[in-house]
Amino acid sequence: MYRDMTTVAIIPAYNEEAHIAQVIAETMQFVQHVLVVDDGSRDLTQKRAEAAGAIVLHHAVNMGKGIALKTGFEAAQQLNPDVIITIDGDGQHDPKEIPRFIGAMKYADIIIGERQLNRDMPLVFKIGNFVLHKAFLLLFGASIHDTQSGYRAFKRDIYGKIRWDSNGYSVETEMLIKAIKNGLVCREIPVKTVYLNAVKGTTIIDGVKIFLDMLLWKLKG
Repeated sequence: MYRDMTTVAIIPAYNEEAHIAQVIAETMQFVQHVLVVDDGSRDLTQKRAEAAGAIVLHHAVNMGKGIALKTGFEAAQQLNPDVIITIDGDGQHDPKEIPRFIGAMKYADIIIGERQLNRDMPLVFKIGNFVLHKAFLLLFGASIHDTQSGYRAFKRDIYGKIRWDSNGYSVETEMLIKAIKNGLVCREIPVKTVYLNAVKGTTIIDGVKIFLDMLLWKLKG
């Protein structure tokens, strides 16, 4: 089925020179176009992405993941795809899962790659995901176990209904909140994840900020 659908993959990237070329090469096996948004990287991310054959969009300075994704989504609209895939550039997501994402699109408007079942997930991530899952369920009435997963598939025509304002890592959650408010169907599929980077202390700070953003969005209605 996935070969019959035009698919664009968006890879937001900031200092991902170590893995970006391999991610692009593997992703290209399953999609028609790969868009890399180089978000002001200070290393060779842009050059390696271009050499690997991706369409590269460049921010002169780092503007945050939310802005990088917005740049990618707006560029993807011009390619008129059936499906848009978002995948991280650090090698944690397996592009071989893309056919499963596309196959599941007949059941939903957004498919989320759920990492919660992965035994290798660092404990701090598991605890954070659990807390955010419960908060999301309480505040917005939807049970999404991995609200922070960046590995997702979207129907092209829903972009106007999920446009977000977040610059940073709250973007994934804001997308889902707007999707639910607009009656879109969001579903999860379990995916394998490889954790190549060390867990940093700022992970907890980011989780607290996302929780506070949830409360703010709830208050705003």
